[in-house]
Amino acid sequence: MVRATTTPPVWTLHIADTMSQASILDRLSALDTNTVSDALDFLQLKGATYGLRPLWDCPKIVGRASTVEVGVKKQTAPTKHLLTPVIDAVTTDDRILVVSGGTEGVSCWGDIVANASQMRKIRGTIIDGMSRDIDGSRDIGYPVYGRGVTMISARNRIVQLNSGLPLQVRGVTVNEGDYVIADRCGTVFVPAERIEEVLDLGERIDRRQALMVKEVLTGKPVSEVMHDTKFEAIQQNTNTPFAVPVAKAPTRNPKDASLEDQELSALFANSDTPGVSDALDKLGIAGQAYNIMPLANYEGVTVGPAFTVRYVPASSPPGSVGDFIDDVAIGDVVVIDNGGRNDCTVWGDIMTEYAGLRGIAGTVIDGVCRDVNRAIDESYPVFTTGRWMRTGKDRVQVGGVNESIGIGKVRVQPRDIVVADANGVVIVPRDRAREVAEIARKIEMSEDGIRELIAGGASIAEARGKLGYHTLQRKG
Repeated sequence: MVRATTTPPVWTLHIADTMSQASILDRLSALDTNTVSDALDFLQLKGATYGLRPLWDCPKIVGRASTVEVGVKKQTAPTKHLLTPVIDAVTTDDRILVVSGGTEGVSCWGDIVANASQMRKIRGTIIDGMSRDIDGSRDIGYPVYGRGVTMISARNRIVQLNSGLPLQVRGVTVNEGDYVIADRCGTVFVPAERIEEVLDLGERIDRRQALMVKEVLTGKPVSEVMHDTKFEAIQQNTNTPFAVPVAKAPTRNPKDASLEDQELSALFANSDTPGVSDALDKLGIAGQAYNIMPLANYEGVTVGPAFTVRYVPASSPPGSVGDFIDDVAIGDVVVIDNGGRNDCTVWGDIMTEYAGLRGIAGTVIDGVCRDVNRAIDESYPVFTTGRWMRTGKDRVQVGGVNESIGIGKVRVQPRDIVVADANGVVIVPRDRAREVAEIARKIEMSEDGIRELIAGGASIAEARGKLGYHTLQRKG
């Protein structure tokens, strides 16, 4: 008697493998780059990249890498358009093109290849390089992440060198088939052979951080919520359910703004940063914070006294990263000097949630932040040099609070007045605030008058001459 084999047919194995991959991608899609980056940190794996950002307001993408290396064209003979052989070879709907070797200022992506990729059901493209025709990708809803945009064509400048081989992308090795997740905070790669481990840990991190947010909402001090023991608990491999705290009204911030703080802040409530910047110029005061920009195109102005925080590299054992926020008063602006570091963040969603609950006016960082979706969706004003998903925990720690710091090449003293809007950030020395506000008001009134004259038919030269536009910002 011949015994029937129990080995499943090949097509059954293929279906099972496809279902398994779909499950993995679904689990990865439920996370964000911040959480996946934290999981990689715990496992001591490299995968988080800095500087590869969405090139339009595109959605998060999750998939598996199809690797392509490009480089400078050295031969004179005609070649196939770069990337087209790889696009044509894609047969599954889980692929993300990962392109390395781009040249600054020269495109290696455009709208024609975006349309071709969409037709092949490719999920998006990550370029360690530049894109042009980005409106074409946006108009068809095709996600593109990269260093930036340009108008210069790749033709006769950039060629495809190889595909399907390991690449170096911003210091991270990416293999064909590795997992990719990209969102507003940036791009993360996960080695395929470690994906289950990363997902398991990422899901525990996600649950623990959700619990921490709930604890903040109950009014628990953030210094207790974000204590190191809370993060250490994430690493414990346990299936024990997390206890959810009983909801109650958040504790009101006991630190009210002083009458003088309220008065000085009110002086700039109807100003904007260009007007205040002009007033600072006229008075010879350096107050424009270089390269500190808003997360979103804020319509209003954020004004408040500076609560200054200085970060330093972490000691051993590392110190605290966020306890200071319990001491920030209503209406203050948290101003953080992280030395312009872009390799780790010092602000995330728990800090955003807590700051909003306590009536803090906003946050300015000489460095990067993460969890930007919460800050943008909840309209909490954040001004930074950029965004990235990698945590600052065990990399930096608070070195000082309410002391003189530097932000965007500007000195900031505790309680100086911060004015920030869609144009950037200016710092007004507290002892000059009334003088600056008065000059800013006069400049803005003059500019309003110029606009009225122009609307009434005057030439711009006539209007400027009549109201002394050329002397508005001049020292004297």
